[in-house]
Amino acid sequence: MGEFIFFKDEKYKFLLKYFTEDKIHSRFKSLWDDTVTVIKNLKLEDSVYIDEESFQMFILDYFADIARLKDFQDIKHVNADKIYGYELYWFLRRHPVHLIKNMPKGFNINEKIALGIFFPRILKEAGYEYKKVLKNQDHHKKIIVFTNLLRYNFEYRTYTQQSLELMIEAFFCGCAIAGK
Repeated sequence: MGEFIFFKDEKYKFLLKYFTEDKIHSRFKSLWDDTVTVIKNLKLEDSVYIDEESFQMFILDYFADIARLKDFQDIKHVNADKIYGYELYWFLRRHPVHLIKNMPKGFNINEKIALGIFFPRILKEAGYEYKKVLKNQDHHKKIIVFTNLLRYNFEYRTYTQQSLELMIEAFFCGCAIAGK
């Protein structure tokens, strides 16, 4: 990881009205580290690289959208579903991970990595530990079906920040209902 371009690009300076430099750096580092971890878990270290500029732009686009939401809705804090929906959207839009080796046809690396980063975070937010949920055979099967459908939609369907937010909120609702 090199120097964060946020401090060089004038058009993103407005973000300091909404967020501290530390918050932006922290989010960048956290998501970068999670991306690296997912790549290692998938054993793809020699097959991909993370384009740091695209990664930084995904972070800045996310924060710019959240700043606009705060202004438009006159709110100080956004809900978890918005955070994950907007982060996921910009990660998928910016495609920060690139293949450096040929992979099987239909292998869409950013969609696969996005699920590896965000699905465990969303589960945790809903009150579930990813590894524990996967140990339950029925839950594991349902998660596979759900994440395959998500990946298919990321690859072949139109989605927006708001549709991802809706999906995440519906997931939270389903988790809350199932937990009772």
